[in-house]
Amino acid sequence: MRLNKLNIIGIIMILFAALLAVTSFLDSTILTITYHLMEGSSKGKSMILFAVMGSILLFYPLFQSKGLIGKRISSLSPSLKIDAQKYLKFTIITIFFTYIVGLLIEVWIRIKLGVSLFTMFVSYNGNEFSTTALTHSHAFKSVLGYVIHSMGIHVSSTINTGVPLAQYTVPFSLIILITFPLIYIAGIIALSEKRDLYKVLLAFFLTLSLITMLDGGMLDYPAWIALAGLLIIYYISKKPFSPRDLYKPALIMALIIILRVSISVFGSNTDFHELTIIDPVDNISLNGYDVLSIQKEGNKTIVELPGDLSDKPLLLKLIPDLKGQCSGFALSWNYKAWV
Repeated sequence: MRLNKLNIIGIIMILFAALLAVTSFLDSTILTITYHLMEGSSKGKSMILFAVMGSILLFYPLFQSKGLIGKRISSLSPSLKIDAQKYLKFTIITIFFTYIVGLLIEVWIRIKLGVSLFTMFVSYNGNEFSTTALTHSHAFKSVLGYVIHSMGIHVSSTINTGVPLAQYTVPFSLIILITFPLIYIAGIIALSEKRDLYKVLLAFFLTLSLITMLDGGMLDYPAWIALAGLLIIYYISKKPFSPRDLYKPALIMALIIILRVSISVFGSNTDFHELTIIDPVDNISLNGYDVLSIQKEGNKTIVELPGDLSDKPLLLKLIPDLKGQCSGFALSWNYKAWV
């Protein structure tokens, strides 16, 4: 394969991801750059961003109609013939499907535990923990983390792999093992016959979609950037192009944003924080908390805490305080305390 400028950029990005993996001197700089792009960015997400986007830019020529892999795919069936627009459409639909399954898993977890849908859930597994919510989901991340651990691959303690959630997300979350590679392959094929600028943008939006499927979900704003970018490129690449077509991605994104805002506001408990502790130990300790009320229901202890507390600081305090005292807990949110 003869390397072009995009392939060379891809190699550089992959090498940079490897550098991030084995060093730490660039961590703070990279996190500062990518934090707002990937909301709460971690070193792991930065590594995935550079490695996956780099691999797409490096390998895409193999998947073009005249490429080694592209020719073989086309020969399998007429329906698989390389067509950039067709594969981009398939990629977008599969991404939407995966996002929706992720939301349904979040709903299923809470129904199974008997807690409100509008809660942040924390699961423990020994000294490890993982969080998830409708508005920032780690449902699929748990599967990837479980697979990595099962293969004996060492992961830095600074990277949360989401393994403690696997016990609640499997078997439905296993769908990611099918859709993730499908989206990656179809997305690479979608780069065919696109100008270089579109190739780079598609590689970026595709990578951001793959990352947010694992960490964030459809209602997390980095996913909006990814979806909006993919949809815009799809519609402006249609022949003939009509400016009216851009109303469609705008409408889709508006509906998603309205759903996110509605869940955040109407699912908020502004009077108090409801803390539901799952499988608590006897005589659970809540020292240091202004407990308004406490009651037991089966394997759960429900605690009311003041509603004027900000969600994130409260969550970060509860995680270490409740470790070893329960198998997990759900915490309601209060959007008024965000500002």
